[in-house]
Amino acid sequence: MIKFIFNILPLIVVSIAVVIFINNVKKKNEENKAYEEKNEEKIKENYMTMGMSLGMCLGAAIGLSFTNIFGKEFISYGICIGTCVGMIIGMNIEKK
Repeated sequence: MIKFIFNILPLIVVSIAVVIFINNVKKKNEENKAYEEKNEEKIKENYMTMGMSLGMCLGAAIGLSFTNIFGKEFISYGICIGTCVGMIIGMNIEKK
């Protein structure tokens, strides 16, 4: 009987933690919605997603061109660096 209790105890603890976590997330979402409605005019749109996409493509192309020199791993480095650079550039350009 004690082994059964010790086997079930982690499931009970995890389920309680999940319920508390979901409750906290709902409260935060309600607070964020109220904050966004209040500050709707101050939100500025930018080209971050477009910059990330273009940076990923260009980074893959640059990484592919340097595979003969640095090896196959450079493709992933090119994609990561291209995505970060594209995101930074896209965040600094505001939509009109």
